[in-house]
Amino acid sequence: MSNKTIEIDRHVPLPKGETRNLPLYPWLTMKVGDSFAVVGKISASAARGSFRRYQKLGQIPENLKAIQRTMDDEGPGHVRLWLVEK
Repeated sequence: MSNKTIEIDRHVPLPKGETRNLPLYPWLTMKVGDSFAVVGKISASAARGSFRRYQKLGQIPENLKAIQRTMDDEGPGHVRLWLVEK
């Protein structure tokens, strides 16, 4: 353990953030059997999280699921996600 402490900064303005009007992942426009690729396990995890969120909101039917596979033949760290029926 370290004896270092983290200093608190006060009155630092928050920079204006980007807003996205379009979803980052194409779940809502996909049909069963469609897929898309991302690079990295963190991106794949975020894509699966967005899928679960859409299902929780009722925008993706419960009879569908997302499947992912590592696709080293597409490039290092490539992960492909498919929309499939349960």
